[in-house]
Amino acid sequence: MKKIFLTLCTALMLCSAAKGEAFDSGGLVIDPSTITAFDIFNSSTTQFSLGTARSAAMAGAMTSLGADASSMSINPAGMGMYRSNEIVFTPMMTFSRAKSNAAAFEGNSKNRFGIGNFSMVAKLRESSTGVTAINMGIAYNRLADFNYKYSFATQGTAGSSSIADIFAGQLAAGQITSTQLKGSYDGAGYFMWDRFDPTYWGAILGYKTGLINDSNGGWGRDMIGSAAGVDGYTTVESKGSAGEWVWSLGMNFGSKFYLGFSLGAATINRERHIYYGEGYSYTADPALNYQMEHFNYDQVAKMKGTGVNFKIGAIYRPIESLRIGVAFHTPTYYSVTYSYQGGMTSEIKANNNVDDYKLDSNGYIRPPFSEETVVLVDDGDYSWSYTSPTRLMFGVSYTIAKQLILSVDYERDWYNSMRLKDSPYGALYKGYIKDTFKGSNTVRAGAEWRFIPQMAVRMGYGLWSGALTDNTAIYSSPVTYRTEYMSAGFGVALSKHFTIDATYQFCKNNMTPYKTFYGYDSSIDIASPTINTTLERHNLLLSLTVHF
Repeated sequence: MKKIFLTLCTALMLCSAAKGEAFDSGGLVIDPSTITAFDIFNSSTTQFSLGTARSAAMAGAMTSLGADASSMSINPAGMGMYRSNEIVFTPMMTFSRAKSNAAAFEGNSKNRFGIGNFSMVAKLRESSTGVTAINMGIAYNRLADFNYKYSFATQGTAGSSSIADIFAGQLAAGQITSTQLKGSYDGAGYFMWDRFDPTYWGAILGYKTGLINDSNGGWGRDMIGSAAGVDGYTTVESKGSAGEWVWSLGMNFGSKFYLGFSLGAATINRERHIYYGEGYSYTADPALNYQMEHFNYDQVAKMKGTGVNFKIGAIYRPIESLRIGVAFHTPTYYSVTYSYQGGMTSEIKANNNVDDYKLDSNGYIRPPFSEETVVLVDDGDYSWSYTSPTRLMFGVSYTIAKQLILSVDYERDWYNSMRLKDSPYGALYKGYIKDTFKGSNTVRAGAEWRFIPQMAVRMGYGLWSGALTDNTAIYSSPVTYRTEYMSAGFGVALSKHFTIDATYQFCKNNMTPYKTFYGYDSSIDIASPTINTTLERHNLLLSLTVHF
């Protein structure tokens, strides 16, 4: 089918059929056609465990430390501690691995090269009185990584639920008939998708490829027998990252008090490919005129945007060896565009070719049924905008014998304060966000031992407690409720002007149980098996630093 690009406006909702009895449906495969509250949450979650190799090695426990480019995104007061100009470049590799409680299907790993940090710092003022130093910096720091892949297969028994049951329930509740769908083609023969709410697009694809029909007085799966065994196959592949371009100014007052400000320009770039397929067995099913053998459902959702924020921080040094830091981050105000497209194919065998389809030598309809939606684009005046949580950070560090640094941070994030400001649909999710999310706590600890002046070894540990009010609830997609990370690294000063830092970091994300699809109303309750997935990441970072 020819691809048509369209801009979605709120009028699209008004063009949808009036809804009848409420049918609540969702799931990993059902929801990608729009931005959900969990998309806002996932894009707002940062752990500050990336950035420079030194910061990552100390698990991001940098609120009271300074003279590191990651300070610009954590506590800009650390900028006041620089004693020289600096340029840093940090390439990184990410190796993600996933584990699920279901049987293996495709790969569960994804490797990706990225940039953890790029920064420049310049000394603007140096004095022996008053403001001892003023330093300015500009940097890009990666804050979150969206690169992963996981897949699984589920085996059904006779009479298992199928996603076709969800599609049938959606169209029935929306009072959409096959007559309406057959009458929604333009003069050139293209289906007019903009007549229907995108939440129905998957169901319409199901109708157009034979999964469901309303020929028997109601929507149902007349090519998939009611007693068929249903095996499901799912693959989710994501790529992209969240980062921040930041401009910072840090001041040093007599090497006792440091004050800093940062203006951030955040970026989000995430692309998800979601595949779902079903295969059917009919050992206990009555004969059908047409027998669905399997179908494939592919969806692509892309989210891109920018945001602005402000940070202010201070560090106090009551004695030479002790530093106490505090930083406040305003919410980031994001404006994002969203695009989506779905496509479906099915393989159908004719047991009794009453409609006189063209068949191959094995009795399969040729060509196979195949359809795809237009590309839905929410942009321009109809883009999405939302705010991330407010953040407050505290840190304490202590230096022993001028060789060993111990640093501990605490961070509080108010995820229940996230707000969807504008959407093409008019939905704001305010009550749902307040009920589903809460404030989260993050603790980080890091150590650096400089056993000789030219070399240091580092290690760190971090724990994020999560932001869900209920970690056991089954949501429409997997949501991280606990993150733990451990790291180790070293730094070598090759000369007065050149330093290399290297870090290995392990990160484990525990995620809530989820379903690929579910749907229910007053009379039916349909759901796929419950899936549990754990995501692990192995990060390698290398910072190359030039001092001058």
